[in-house]
Amino acid sequence: MKKSACWSVLVYGLLLVALGYVGYTHGSKVSLYMGSGLGGLLILCSLVMFWGKRWGGWTALVLTAILTAVFSYRYSVVGKTIPALLAVLSGAMLLILLLRLPKWKR
Repeated sequence: MKKSACWSVLVYGLLLVALGYVGYTHGSKVSLYMGSGLGGLLILCSLVMFWGKRWGGWTALVLTAILTAVFSYRYSVVGKTIPALLAVLSGAMLLILLLRLPKWKR
């Protein structure tokens, strides 16, 4: 498994945790819980990917697809910038992972 995909999942997970905290400082407890929870799961997925397990990559791919859908929906309803930024980042993350899927080996 490519280390660049592992690193990108790790960075994305850390970014979700950080942005969840930023949302919390602006009065959203849900942002803190969801950012910490899903960011933590993605960090765990990246560690599993570093150990060479394929299921970590597939789990990260599913979580990223769900996050992309949720953030896109939130942007269409609310129109705020942060969900749009996260939708673009998660979409890019999904694209990177999809492009690397054929190269994943056990």
